[in-house]
Parts: sequence; C-alpha cells; structure tokens
Amino acid sequence: MDFIDDINQAWRFASVRLAVLAGIIAGWAAAYPQDFAQLVGALPEWARPLIGLAVFAAATLARVTKVGGQDTPQ
Repeated sequence: MDFIDDINQAWRFASVRLAVLAGIIAGWAAAYPQDFAQLVGALPEWARPLIGLAVFAAATLARVTKVGGQDTPQ
C-alpha cells in the first residue's frame, strides 16, 4: 500500500474531516440507540430517505473540491 505524498496533511482534507464526523455519529448511534431512534423519529417521513442522499452528496463534494489550495488527489 502506498500513501499519498503529503499524508501528514491528511487531517486537512475535507473527505477526512467528513469521515471523522461520520465516525462520531455512528459511534453515538451505537452507544445510544434509543436517542438515535428518537432523533430519526422526529424527522418528517418524507425527509428520512434524503439522509442517504445528503451523505452521498457531502462525501462526493468533499472528495472533488479543492480546499486551501490543495490540488493533489485526496
């Protein structure tokens, strides 16, 4: 496995930050499933399927957007 040249700067990549946020949310959902179910239950029925679409869009944008002048692939 080969790492990118600027691996020590990986924390600055939007895709890495998004992965950290997703990990925090997944950990919270696993630790407190009742609270997570209550949060999802508070959403309107029509909005629930849009969560997956929003996560997909955020991950895609984070992957293809330049942040801070970085133009190397993330």
